[in-house]
Amino acid sequence: MKSAMIWGAKAIGLWIVLLLGSVAGGMLFLRDVTAVPDTGPLDAGQALLVVNAGVAAVLALLAARMRLRGWMLGLVLGGALFGIETFMAQVETLVFNNDIQMSPATILNVCFAGLLRAALAGVVVALMWRGRSANGQPAPKALAWKFPVIGVLYVICYFAAGQFIAWQSPDVRAFYATVGEISRPYLIAVQWVRGLMWAGIILMLVQALRGGTWSKALLSGLALSLLMDLQLLYPNPVMPWPVRFPHLIEVGVSNFVFGLLAAAILLNGGRARSA
Repeated sequence: MKSAMIWGAKAIGLWIVLLLGSVAGGMLFLRDVTAVPDTGPLDAGQALLVVNAGVAAVLALLAARMRLRGWMLGLVLGGALFGIETFMAQVETLVFNNDIQMSPATILNVCFAGLLRAALAGVVVALMWRGRSANGQPAPKALAWKFPVIGVLYVICYFAAGQFIAWQSPDVRAFYATVGEISRPYLIAVQWVRGLMWAGIILMLVQALRGGTWSKALLSGLALSLLMDLQLLYPNPVMPWPVRFPHLIEVGVSNFVFGLLAAAILLNGGRARSA
């Protein structure tokens, strides 16, 4: 009971810091971005509270399950937050930017705002979860073949979820009817490279987590799913809620399944189970 209360207090403290980081990042780097009307369930203020609460819960859960403590823990979780939530999302933005038409300066400012928030979260994680890190673990083996396979796995998850989840929505089909065609071989190649990037983030997570293969895989899938998915709750000037909602389900499912399986591939034959 006491440990649960301590964990909850830390999660609330992390939530407050994430809120402050979001506000500071917006004021410093996104002042020219105006609020937009939206038909979604949350306005901008409500989304700010809910999204950061969800992120704080995920980071607190990961921190409690990691063998690292102090600044190494803060570096890993801050890096994972920025990588999943900001960097990988902006890579996707660049792929479709002919239609989204975000200026390079805006994309860069989004990255700076995300980096500031992730850095603040990492510092607070390091201060809240202090102590000595447990002994290091051997790195997973055979990465030379595992990374390319994980890249292919991501391509499969990405297109399967798009076809069987998002594309079943009439609103999504109508929305993308106005979007220019992207070469399928080019898109496959880009998503394969993104799969390699995802593999690097997952490797960082599984190396830091305690427990057996499937507990690490579940936490990795949860992190990839929620940290990216929650961002779709924000009002969006480009993508209205009837389009974002199917994407929210699509990204949540595909990232969770991909993260789960990719972590299992990385850990398979890499080392013995650890407590």
